[in-house]
Amino acid sequence: MSMHVLKLFINGHSLNSVEAVDTLLKICKENLNGNYHLEIIDIQKDPDKAEEAGIIAIPTLIRMSPTPISRIIGALHVRSRVLAGLGISSMHK
Repeated sequence: MSMHVLKLFINGHSLNSVEAVDTLLKICKENLNGNYHLEIIDIQKDPDKAEEAGIIAIPTLIRMSPTPISRIIGALHVRSRVLAGLGISSMHK
């Protein structure tokens, strides 16, 4: 299994952001067996990184690796949507 490099952009402690973090941490723990690097970026604390990444909506998850780079925007509390967006379900069949 290749290393997953993920960047999650959130907005402080908003409900959507908290749910996105919770969902993603569970997915990483249960499906990636420690084979991931997750960077959580709060746009309130680091707006330059959001601008640099071209973030237009929050929460946004960017899968940097494995390629191709992909983005999942909004509704990150829906586990099946995040799994499909990361291609995890298809990798483990």
